Formats: sequence, structure tokens, C-alpha cells
Amino acid sequence: MMKRARLFPQIIRFLLLAVLFAGVAEAQTLKPPSPESGSELIPKEPGWKDAAYRGWEVMSIPGLISTYYDLDLDGKLDYMVIRKIIRKASSEEVDVEQAIRIAKFDGLSVYFSTPVIYFANRNPLFYCKGMDYRKNCRDIWVDIAEDGLNGNEELYTLSGPKLGVR
Repeated sequence: MMKRARLFPQIIRFLLLAVLFAGVAEAQTLKPPSPESGSELIPKEPGWKDAAYRGWEVMSIPGLISTYYDLDLDGKLDYMVIRKIIRKASSEEVDVEQAIRIAKFDGLSVYFSTPVIYFANRNPLFYCKGMDYRKNCRDIWVDIAEDGLNGNEELYTLSGPKLGVR
């Protein structure tokens, strides 16, 4: 009986410490996003009417389309966004006005190329800053939710797995 009486306070102390450490660990996982994952480093996409717009192309990776920009207007590409292609239509069956109406109704972006019209997600999947002459990116962020620049973008890297990944 005496041993139980001494053991009970130790068990309580152990449980309190375990709860305290669990709270500290959870608080560390709830840190605000680091600058490399925040949208403050990612430029807002200027759009095709802006002077920085330089065109688009269907990428060699199936299902992706890229839009290029020269943000500092020095004659070199320095920014690219990549979107997923949702569907295609024939330009023989759908004219420009119809395609624009369809894209607005479905909340998509539309890209015209004879004989194909591409409908892509409104917001990019990848944001790429600092391109070289081969269109390779220095910094790439991925926005898995494809919900626009709002701080949930993550720096994309192939250099090493995240903790807990084998």
C-alpha cells in the first residue's frame, strides 16, 4: 500500500509532463508559414494584357500548360506559371466567343491554338521564378490546392524527402 502511495504522484507528474511536451510539439507544428512557403516571395501573375506577358505553350509533360512573363522587361523570361489542362476542344467545333463563355461559366482559363482550344484550371499548380535560357526554374512553388496565392504554397524541391517520408 505504501509503494502505491509513492507511485501515484510520480505517475501524475509523468502524465503532466507528457501532456506538456505534446502541447509544445503541437505548438511547433502550428508555426506561421516560413518565408519560403509564403506567397510574399511569389509574384502575382500579371496576365496576358500586361507588358510582361510573353506567351504560352503546352509543355512536354502531358496535361500541363505554361505561361511566360518577363517581369523586369529586360528581354529575358524570368517568371512562369504552370496550370493543369482540364479538357480540350476542337476550334472547328467551338469558336472563340463560345470558348470564352464556357471558360467563364466553368471558372477556367482558356488558351487558343488552331486546331485545339485548351481549358485549364483558373489558378496555377506551379509558380516558377528565376528562369534560365532553357526555361528551367531556380525557385518553384507548388500550390496543391490550386486556390491562388494565399500563403499555402510550398517551395518545391527534389533535394531530399521531408521528415517522416521513406
